[in-house]
Amino acid sequence: MDGGSLEVEGYLAHPRFAGLVRALAGGFLGAQQVVPRLVTQFASQQRCLISHAALASYFRGMLGGKPGMTQRDFVENALAHGLSSRNTAAAFFAEALYYGLIRVCGPDRGRASIAEPAPETLWGMCEWYRLHLAVIDGLDGGTRAAIMQSGGITLLAAVEPVVADALLASPLIRNPPSTYAVFASVDEGGSLMDRLIAGSDPTADLEERAVTDVTSVSALAKPFNISRTHAGRTLAGAIALGAIGWTGVPGRSPLWLSRAFREDYARVQATKLVIIAAAFDAATAGAGVGSGLRAMPAPPAQFEGVRPAW
Repeated sequence: MDGGSLEVEGYLAHPRFAGLVRALAGGFLGAQQVVPRLVTQFASQQRCLISHAALASYFRGMLGGKPGMTQRDFVENALAHGLSSRNTAAAFFAEALYYGLIRVCGPDRGRASIAEPAPETLWGMCEWYRLHLAVIDGLDGGTRAAIMQSGGITLLAAVEPVVADALLASPLIRNPPSTYAVFASVDEGGSLMDRLIAGSDPTADLEERAVTDVTSVSALAKPFNISRTHAGRTLAGAIALGAIGWTGVPGRSPLWLSRAFREDYARVQATKLVIIAAAFDAATAGAGVGSGLRAMPAPPAQFEGVRPAW
């Protein structure tokens, strides 16, 4: 699915889409307050795609009677998709284990240990999908978000492998526009970008510049536990591209977002949404959602009742 499909163009042309994209960015920020470590994995393009590839492999293994994955499995999976170096993937796995995003689910054998996503990670992914599906519901009046919430991990297991494959195959997702990539290529860059979009003037969707409520680098960086230097360097890269700028004195006046930057952000989101909608509709098609889900394995007992509070 590329960024120029008819479905993507249809989303972009919808009069409510810009507002729903701002709400989606706000939803990402809300999730960040509840599960910051998990959201961090999706706040850069590389980490996001590695996470999707790993989750898809996990669910396929679960369906095939081989749940969990070793560090070697994780690393080889990342390498197979051209997402990172061997050392980067290994470090990512170790970090995810350290922060409890994944956990050992059998005897601890060091690098040969079998790991699985933690319950909070899986339910957090359910919420990631619910946020996206709520945007689609906002366009056509559907009830996908509610179905996702009730289907939980069982539905997640059906949707995630299909979505991951499509994201990994999408030219736009793998190589986004430069105004988007300048944020997505750095740690927490996605969160910085979401904050700018969520704080942009909702009455300026058709204007060349939309003023935001962000007036200092320090205030922008603080919620994401990143340094002012890191945030400032990221903003400087975006300013050099003409994607954003200060309305007055740098660091003491509101930032503005160019129309091109906002459109690039919207196109990436629309591409994701089309992918997610297709996978969700396929997973819930047939004689009804219930019959479609019964073929999926029930969530492991330790996952029952674990739901994020946001």
